[in-house]
Order: sequence, then structure tokens, then C-alpha cells
Amino acid sequence: DLSEMELKKILIEKMEGNKSIQQLDEQRNLYKALVEVYDADKAILDTYGESTILKRRREDDDQ
Repeated sequence: DLSEMELKKILIEKMEGNKSIQQLDEQRNLYKALVEVYDADKAILDTYGESTILKRRREDDDQ
């Protein structure tokens, strides 16, 4: 079972590989947003560990 981080990374790599991010402004903006979220999650994970990401997900699910 792939984690959310792994899925984001795969999606980023696929988008970069097929150059879809260069076609439309909307696609480019979505790509940039995805990369920003991935980088933020990676920084949190690197700093605080897996439990922080998992806790945040549970809190998000409660809302």
C-alpha cells in the first residue's frame, strides 16, 4: 500500500515525464501546487517524523 507521499512523488514524476505541465497554465499551476504540498509534507516528515503526518491526516478526517 503506497503512502500519500509516495503517490504525490509518482504523480510529480509522471507529470514531468510526459511534459503535460507545459501545455496549459492551469496544468502548470496545478503542478506547482502539487510540488509545493509535497515539499511541505516532506519537510514536516523530515523534521518531525511519520507520526506527525499521520496525526495531521486523522485531524483532517475529523473535520
